Amino acid sequence: MMTQVKQFAKRSRNLIIAYKIYDNWKMKRQFEAGVYESLHGSTHSKLDTEKSLTYINEQYNDYLNYGQISPQSVRGQRVFELGFGDNVGVALRFLADDADHVTCLDKFYSTRNNDQQRKIYQALRESLSRQQQRRFDQAIDLSAGIEINSEKLKCIYGVDVENCNPVKDAELFDLIISRAVIQDIYEPRQSFIAMDKLLIKGGCMLHKIDLSDQGMFRDSGMNPLTYLTISESIYRRMATDSAISNRKLGSYYKGLMNDLGYETTMLVTDVCGTTGKGDFCPHRENLDYDDERVKKALTFVREIHPRLGSEFRRLSDDELMTAGVFMIARKR
Repeated sequence: MMTQVKQFAKRSRNLIIAYKIYDNWKMKRQFEAGVYESLHGSTHSKLDTEKSLTYINEQYNDYLNYGQISPQSVRGQRVFELGFGDNVGVALRFLADDADHVTCLDKFYSTRNNDQQRKIYQALRESLSRQQQRRFDQAIDLSAGIEINSEKLKCIYGVDVENCNPVKDAELFDLIISRAVIQDIYEPRQSFIAMDKLLIKGGCMLHKIDLSDQGMFRDSGMNPLTYLTISESIYRRMATDSAISNRKLGSYYKGLMNDLGYETTMLVTDVCGTTGKGDFCPHRENLDYDDERVKKALTFVREIHPRLGSEFRRLSDDELMTAGVFMIARKR
């Protein structure tokens, strides 16, 4: 029944808004009732084992490549992963490369199939060297299921980073990472302040942030910037608890990190009208206006610009068309 309602809602902008307001209300009620399980973040449920393995390695390699981290320099580090979803594969890659400890935190408990998860972890283990396998085995036991050693890998659910006492009481971290998570936090400033308190001086944050509408209007054939035409009072009712785009764009994050005293580089991963999967690979600091994807994105911006909310109309074409960034922030 709910699937039919959702499909019906996709027929118009106003129906999509109404459905999202309802969904936000429902998610808030569930969370207040202590129900943290959600399909949100259940990425691997849609993938076979091989694709899951590729996805884990792609994430891990992005952190190393764009963060300019060598596998050797992972040794002894303490890592904090925000919003890890239904799989700890990235954490296990860090531990296999001799990280000291990884803490994973997620507001939701993403629905998962434990048999499928075990197969993914077994395949990941088989892809590692013998030395990496020994470290992998110190963190997780797959002999009769999935048993995680909390001395190496800790998973925390049902709480925001700014309100998580087990994290606050932990030792400081060398590295903080997330992928497609930050945009789901409606007001992320306090989350960044909390993460800053957890990070050592000279430490690094690496966040891949989706700045698009995450398919909300785009997937119904509408202009991908339609979500920026909705008034703040209405959008707040759509987004505060349902993990949809917070509508914070690149300059917001750059300014926030500058305020916190970080040296920050923002790499563009997508422009509006692309898939939202990191189409610009390698990611880049500047847009190429000769690129056909950029030309198409610019038409979306100019077509909808008069209808944008006042806070968005003042932004540059570059910022409006940027649909995703990889942020590298180093703490001074």
